[in-house]
Amino acid sequence: MDSDEDPKVREVPSEHLAAHRHARIVVGVDGSFGAEAALRWAIREARERGLVLDVVAVWEDLAGEAGDGHLAVARERLDRALEHVLRRRDLPKQVITAPLHGAPGLQLVERAREAALLVLGTTGISSPEIPGGIGLYCLRNSSVPVVFVPSTP
Repeated sequence: MDSDEDPKVREVPSEHLAAHRHARIVVGVDGSFGAEAALRWAIREARERGLVLDVVAVWEDLAGEAGDGHLAVARERLDRALEHVLRRRDLPKQVITAPLHGAPGLQLVERAREAALLVLGTTGISSPEIPGGIGLYCLRNSSVPVVFVPSTP
């Protein structure tokens, strides 16, 4: 699903966030069950608070790998997340997206700078209610509150 299909959804690179700085809830998606739970929670919270929902997927090039394939995966994750968002009748006032390139923790913290919240899922593998390494990085370095949503109810 291309974000151009719905006027409420558009891609906004980080360098163009000035108009949305304070009125956003940033949620990271990576295809995991925890990220799906975080997205559902962030949709409700953004709608209830009248805030923009900012859905991001981060990719990082590994040594010796080309980035185009990783960008395609990040865009696919965003498309799947947007399909989930747009199926809902109770949408937030606006949804923005961005694929982000770089170290995931750093990119999430930077994207969320001056937002209302950063929302992340927990890892859900061995301890479904404990954040993973990226989440812990965000918790230590974020200038905004970080909400962790477990993948289990």
